Amino acid sequence: MKKSLFIAALFGIAVLFSASAKEYRNEFVESTVSYKNVTVYKVLDHKDAYIVMYAKGHREVGNIAIPKKWYKEHPSKLKFRVLPKGLQPYMSVYYKDGNFSYVILTMPTSRMAAAWGVADSNAEVNADIDTLDIKY
Repeated sequence: MKKSLFIAALFGIAVLFSASAKEYRNEFVESTVSYKNVTVYKVLDHKDAYIVMYAKGHREVGNIAIPKKWYKEHPSKLKFRVLPKGLQPYMSVYYKDGNFSYVILTMPTSRMAAAWGVADSNAEVNADIDTLDIKY
């Protein structure tokens, strides 16, 4: 008698629990965020922007200017991340719904590292951009 009462109570709890649980669907939902990672050879510091020299395709080097004002904006379009030991510098460009969202430069903290440099002060740099699209 006790055994059948226990089983009935356990069955009742299971029914209540399954009825109150949300229906779970095992469906694939594609993310709206995507990103591109590229190896960075050098970042040149300019008064208005960072000029990033990155790996592009087979033995080609791409150049892109990232405005410094993006770092101070809210939400920030430019972020820096500390480079872990043993890795080469790299850049991650994030897109949301196919549109540019923000860029992260993973660089050594010391400006004396070989990955950092200073751009010629006479170099003309277009720092009035609102989007970023790296080309491979």
